[in-house]
Amino acid sequence: MPNLLHEEELGFDVGFEDRGRVVVLQFKLGHELKRFHRATPVQSVPGLQHPFWRFIVDTSGHQFQRLTEFEASDADTYYVAPKFSDWKVYDSAFQDGKVLEKSLLLKPSEISRGVQAQGGSAGTHRIVYDDLNRYVCSEPTALRESRPGEVATEIATKIRQSKATLEERIERLYERDRTAAGPGALARSRQDRIFARFGNRTNGMAAIVGLEA
Repeated sequence: MPNLLHEEELGFDVGFEDRGRVVVLQFKLGHELKRFHRATPVQSVPGLQHPFWRFIVDTSGHQFQRLTEFEASDADTYYVAPKFSDWKVYDSAFQDGKVLEKSLLLKPSEISRGVQAQGGSAGTHRIVYDDLNRYVCSEPTALRESRPGEVATEIATKIRQSKATLEERIERLYERDRTAAGPGALARSRQDRIFARFGNRTNGMAAIVGLEA
């Protein structure tokens, strides 16, 4: 989706009346590690090859709760983290159009499943991964990675099988139930200013959903 803040300058209009899906990507920076540091002496060490990376997710935080809301409202929602730390690798992947293929994609629901499987609770959890494996810790629990090709096929299939327009899906996200423990909606006064700026209700809803993310 183009940057709606530049739409008036560029004269670009999103095809909201066409069938489509809302895709939400939350990028995380994976830190390359040389060794796995156990939180406790009895903690298991996951089977990881080198190089491997780590990023942190707070499943009790507003960001995770917001992404969970989006996924529950039928948006295709993923955390995305790179499987590289070298600028040359990134540049090569960028030139070949394969940055996503060299990244980890995880659904928020998959992270929640992994935490629950180990009897964990909401809070800060480490995601560690290499090219083939990925785990949520404290007690390492394997996670199912979403492959870019599979994601693209799944989204295309959903679009073909549904008559819902992109406008309808954006409105569904905008009107979704927000959890009481979550960050809530933008202030009504701010929403009114956004709607006034864009004029078009759908553009305004899309901008508000984007800002909430």
